[in-house]
Amino acid sequence: MEASALLDAHVQLKRIYTALSEALDLTRQLADAVDRDDRVAIQLLVSMRQEPTDKLAGAQQALEQQKKSLPPEDGRRLDGLLRGAEAASEEEAPLAGQVGANQRLLRQLVDMDRVVNRKLAREKTVYQ
Repeated sequence: MEASALLDAHVQLKRIYTALSEALDLTRQLADAVDRDDRVAIQLLVSMRQEPTDKLAGAQQALEQQKKSLPPEDGRRLDGLLRGAEAASEEEAPLAGQVGANQRLLRQLVDMDRVVNRKLAREKTVYQ
């Protein structure tokens, strides 16, 4: 795979990381607002989480378009890397590392969101 394709994908993954970081920060603030029972802050923070969600969707869409625009073999390799495959070369290492960092941050976000959702929705939580 060409270095420019790896770089383009890495840029999108960094955008995803930034959006996940923003969402995690807002979710932490939301957890604090729930603990304080501050309804106004809760509503505001829930609506504010839409922006990082939109950024995530945009970056994910850009990655999908990039995979489709690459030759089939390169597209499959990029897909594998995005799913957590090990780097096969030194050039792929930064991309694979960013995928791992994004996955760890996403797990933190999901864990925090699960806690907040259970506090807000109680028995009607979307999580089991």
